[in-house]
Amino acid sequence: MKLSTSDFELLKSHQFCDNSDCSCYQKTNAGNIKIYSRKQGQVYCNACKSKPFVVTKGTIFYWLKTPLEVVISTLMLLVGGMGLNATCEKEGVTADSVLSWIKKAGNHSEEFTNFMVQNMDLDQVQIDEFWSFIQKKNKT
Repeated sequence: MKLSTSDFELLKSHQFCDNSDCSCYQKTNAGNIKIYSRKQGQVYCNACKSKPFVVTKGTIFYWLKTPLEVVISTLMLLVGGMGLNATCEKEGVTADSVLSWIKKAGNHSEEFTNFMVQNMDLDQVQIDEFWSFIQKKNKT
């Protein structure tokens, strides 16, 4: 996935070192996460000199090839009340892809909700609608 500079910086700001021996273990915004390769979307921990890892690690965007903007805009259309088929047609994505993104979002529900509130200017009602939509899809 090719990330824009702003998306890369946003994801980088939420990353942390997962090395339990590191002094910055699980601390975000500790100033230890440095860019290894912006082109490949990789960062590393400067405190413990960890191996490079992708900046999407631990997010719903991990291993996705679809651009971040497409995933977010698709999920935003669903939050806004657009149906699954109409959303897929508008965004040019498959229903299977969208459903997998919804499942990933569900697995990261707290982080995803915080991201949507802070970065997408959604109110609580819109976020509640999103999770209601997910509950309906999980039943089917």
